[in-house]
Amino acid sequence: MTGFPFQQSTIALTPRQNRALALAGVFQATQLTHMTALGGRQGMGDSGQFYFEQLIKASLNIRPTQTNTQQTLDFFHQLSDLSLGLKSFENCLSQPFNTAPKSRLPKLANTKLPMSYAMALLHLEKKVYQNPEFVKIIEQSQQKILKQLSFFDHNYSHPSIIANLAQTYVDTAGSINPRIMVRGNAEAFKDAAHTNRIRASLFTGLQMAHLWRQVGGSSWNFIFFGKRKLVRDIQDLARLQYQTAT
Repeated sequence: MTGFPFQQSTIALTPRQNRALALAGVFQATQLTHMTALGGRQGMGDSGQFYFEQLIKASLNIRPTQTNTQQTLDFFHQLSDLSLGLKSFENCLSQPFNTAPKSRLPKLANTKLPMSYAMALLHLEKKVYQNPEFVKIIEQSQQKILKQLSFFDHNYSHPSIIANLAQTYVDTAGSINPRIMVRGNAEAFKDAAHTNRIRASLFTGLQMAHLWRQVGGSSWNFIFFGKRKLVRDIQDLARLQYQTAT
C-alpha cells in the first residue's frame, strides 16, 4: 500500500525536537477541530484548510508497523506545514506559567479546548493501537482512501475523502468511552459535512499521536513536567523553519 510520495527529511532534528514536532501535529489537528466546531469550514479559513490537508496526507501514511527510525518530517514537505500546530502547542504550554505582562509568544483565541482534545487523543491512541481490530480498520480505510484519491484528482478535501476519514474515527477512537465531546455551534452540528470535518480532524490528530509514540513519546504526563523544555524545542523549530525558508 503506497500513499503520498514523501521523501526522507534532510533536516536533522534532535530526538526531542522530533517528538515535539509530532506533538505539534496533534495540536494542529485539535486547533482545527476547535475552529471547525465554532464556524465550520469558514471558521477554518483558507489557511486552515491548507494545514488540514497536510495532516490528511500524513495520516494516510502513518502505519502501525513503523519504527522510531523515521522522522516526523518524513510525512511532510517542510516545517511550515505544521506552523499552526507549533503556534497552538506553544501557546497551550506557555499560558499556565507565563506571567509577563507583555509576551512575545503567539496567542490564539482559546487554548483550553484544543489542549483537552489533545490530551484525550494521546490517551485514546494507545487504546486504539493496542486493539488489532481497530488497527485493521485503520489500515483498510487508508488503503480505500488512497485508491479513491486517484479518482478525485488527489483532492484531499473531497467530501467523500473527509467522510471516510470521519467514519474511520467513529469506528475506532469514537467507539471508546469516554468519548471526546467537542464543543461548538450547536446548530452547525446538525450538518453532516460539518461533523465529518470535525471527526476527520480528530482522526488526523489520532494518527499524529501514534506517530509521536513511534518516534519515542511515552507518556503525556511529561508534557506538564517538561513544558519549559518543550517551549524551547518549539521555539528552536520555529527558528529552523525561518532559516530553511530564507
